[in-house]
Amino acid sequence: MRIFPEIPEFDEVDFSQYSTPYAAVLEAFLESGKTGLREFEEFIEENGGTKVEVGRFLISIFQYLLIRYRRYGDENVEVPAFKVFLTLKGWLNENGFENDYRRLLHSFVGYLVDIAEKIAEKSDCELGPAYMKTAYLLTIEAEETFGEEYFSELKKKAGEILTKVYKNCGINEALLEKREEGC
Repeated sequence: MRIFPEIPEFDEVDFSQYSTPYAAVLEAFLESGKTGLREFEEFIEENGGTKVEVGRFLISIFQYLLIRYRRYGDENVEVPAFKVFLTLKGWLNENGFENDYRRLLHSFVGYLVDIAEKIAEKSDCELGPAYMKTAYLLTIEAEETFGEEYFSELKKKAGEILTKVYKNCGINEALLEKREEGC
């Protein structure tokens, strides 16, 4: 995954089942020797593609990771899926695809909370709380954006998990109170 050199956890992901209409483009990008999302974006545009195609490709990667997580219980996709979602959040919003981001948030924030909880259980007391806190903040965003009861319940669940992670790591009560304020 030369598009995401900052996500070394991709080395552990099985892409043998990944099917994409962009296979030829990916092969050409690999042969170009370039790395990184910006370079991939430029490569696509130099070869007649658009940001729409870049966005579709990025979303397809995220969907593939979630399929591996949900259908096969593949733990190797947990960290990459979480990081790709955060990358998508920034990329989609920066490039005028806010509605696509909102659809992803609406559809997948529940999975991100589950993934963050699993990451937190396996991680040290620096990374674990960071992933869970990020998932919690995503639930706040979803609750504020969509106003549906499901997202309120999900925020409550994520907050309880975050509190447990904080306590397991010995993080003081003042930070727990800040959690309640959404900080």
